[in-house]
Amino acid sequence: MRKKISLAIFFIIVFIVSWILYSSGQQHTLVINNIYSDKKMSKNIVVKVFGEKDKKVGKNKKAVMDLKGSSHKFLIEIDGVKKEGVIKFSLNKSAELEVENFLNEKEGWLKETEQY
Repeated sequence: MRKKISLAIFFIIVFIVSWILYSSGQQHTLVINNIYSDKKMSKNIVVKVFGEKDKKVGKNKKAVMDLKGSSHKFLIEIDGVKKEGVIKFSLNKSAELEVENFLNEKEGWLKETEQY
């Protein structure tokens, strides 16, 4: 009886540890959309995600970043002005960051999509 309880506890611990490793190490795709509704307003930006390489995005362009983990702090730099935000991913989700809506503090600046 004691062996069965020890074996059950071992498998429960292995399951919990594997779930934590899976959810914290999952890779998500972030699409940075720098296309404005008024094309003349668009500017070159630099997106800095802490722990990742900086990404430069041109006027009226999109860029893609692959990020590991469920939560990321990021910084958008445009003409020397910096604005900070946080992205939280759900499991098996990717997201599209609408730069125009984020900078103007409108709702819906982050749109989640199915990853696969």
